[in-house]
Amino acid sequence: MSVEAKVIERIHSILEKFDNKYMLNGRIKKSKVIEDLDRYDHNLMEALLSDKLIHDSYTEKLVNVEVFKVNQFIEMLEFKKYWEDSYTKYSNKIGLTAGGKFIDESTDVVLDFPFKDTVLKAGMSKEDLENS
Repeated sequence: MSVEAKVIERIHSILEKFDNKYMLNGRIKKSKVIEDLDRYDHNLMEALLSDKLIHDSYTEKLVNVEVFKVNQFIEMLEFKKYWEDSYTKYSNKIGLTAGGKFIDESTDVVLDFPFKDTVLKAGMSKEDLENS
């Protein structure tokens, strides 16, 4: 059994203690877990970090302070389905990325033109069509 499968197994057992808040029919409600991780929900964070395997896998000590790698933990939740039947954590998606995220998932995308004095026309009228 791989480390990832053990972590997922532990996460299941931890989240089951919260009744139906994070689990539905034996499956993790990923969006709810991720939402509460983004809000640093104390009960969820305490439950996760009290497990030694999760603590050792997703914390790092920096200047005498332990930091929980929330983004890395969320990525593991999001890509879990690819671990079960694939050798890669990446989805079957092809596209442009910036900072490790696809540009359609980012709000920091800029369409930049090298010549600022260029005028772009977004459509053609019937007159333009007749003149060309």
